[in-house]
Amino acid sequence: MQFGMYEWVYIITGILGAYTVYLFLEVFFDVKKTKRLVEILSYTSYYLFITITYLFVNIPIVLLLTNLAAFFVLTYNYESTLKKRILSTVFTYLILMMIELIAGLLTGYLNFYLFIENSFSSVYGLIVCRILSYLAVLILCNFKNIRKGESVPNSYWLCIVLIPVTSLYLILLLFQAGGLIIGQVFAGIVLLFLINFATFYLYDTITAALSEKMKSLLVLEQNKYYEKQFELIKTSLLTTKAIKHDLKNHMFSIRTLVEKGLNKESLDYISNIMENIGAQSDCSTSGNTVIDSIINFKFQEAEQRGIKTNLDLKIPERLDIPSFDITIILGNLLDNAIKAAYKVKENRYIGFKMKYDKGRLVIQTDNPYVDVINEENGKILTTNKDKENHGIGLETIRKVIQKYNGTMMIDHSDNIFSVTLLMYVD
Repeated sequence: MQFGMYEWVYIITGILGAYTVYLFLEVFFDVKKTKRLVEILSYTSYYLFITITYLFVNIPIVLLLTNLAAFFVLTYNYESTLKKRILSTVFTYLILMMIELIAGLLTGYLNFYLFIENSFSSVYGLIVCRILSYLAVLILCNFKNIRKGESVPNSYWLCIVLIPVTSLYLILLLFQAGGLIIGQVFAGIVLLFLINFATFYLYDTITAALSEKMKSLLVLEQNKYYEKQFELIKTSLLTTKAIKHDLKNHMFSIRTLVEKGLNKESLDYISNIMENIGAQSDCSTSGNTVIDSIINFKFQEAEQRGIKTNLDLKIPERLDIPSFDITIILGNLLDNAIKAAYKVKENRYIGFKMKYDKGRLVIQTDNPYVDVINEENGKILTTNKDKENHGIGLETIRKVIQKYNGTMMIDHSDNIFSVTLLMYVD
């Protein structure tokens, strides 16, 4: 095949085109956790594959399908949900396609057929297309909320994805319709382009609203556990005051028994006092006030409900984790464990482990359960009828541990629900 000026310009400007695709996907996904070498190789492969397909095939329907497939594969460079991968693929391709069509129409090209080889050969139009695509993605980069990772509800997602999919279908119909002049087609493409840009803005706004809602829920969770900590402190102070008040009487009684030579009775009396004090002692005594308070309060609640507790705690007195974060994590973990274990008729227990070693903090809870576990895309769904205000526990934890490059592993085999968290802290 003999390459002319247009083909060489396409090969050169294709590098900018591949970089534009990268910027588009960066709008949707967090690129910080990607493997750079794999990412570079994947975009290089995309550039080579699409360039070869265009130069040697150049049939619109083939290019449409190969680009959609390639964009979807490129999304696997990043951690995300299937819904977001689909939405980013459709949006990215549609916006780039509409810009390409606008550039073609500006240069007077109207002969667009799906199953016939494309005869567009305007160097000027090609350069305009690359520049407009790059400018468009620079504008979209100002939308900062989409990449934050908030998963929109299925109903919202369906409404959003329906707009670009329908627009793509209308564009194909528009070019296949006969009797239209170039001005009518151009106006139709521009209007669809603006509609999809507006949809993109709405998607960003919805994501921001969901993010703010999650922050509000986190604050409510924190306040709830702070209130419980204050209750625990208040209870401890009242207990200490009562012991102090009774101490004088206890000592007087012991002295009387000793004076009468009733040694056995004296020892029994002392043992009884020690048992009462021991019954009110704390389970967690690591020296970390926040962690000890939460664990002691929750274990007290568990024992009141007839749930046995098993604690394995090996942490320093100071951990570089804000009390806000540790309260959310431990509070939600133990709340979920208590609720699940309480529903079990026999062998109610909660196992809790927390260990710190060389910058790694591991937290694990184990408890039996009887409810049916519902999962969607690796996420545990609530069984509570009020899904709007319940079932945020594990997702709340997931949001917090992301700040520490943490991971959460969930296992629910053999009717034992186990959650293991790994966090990296100094």
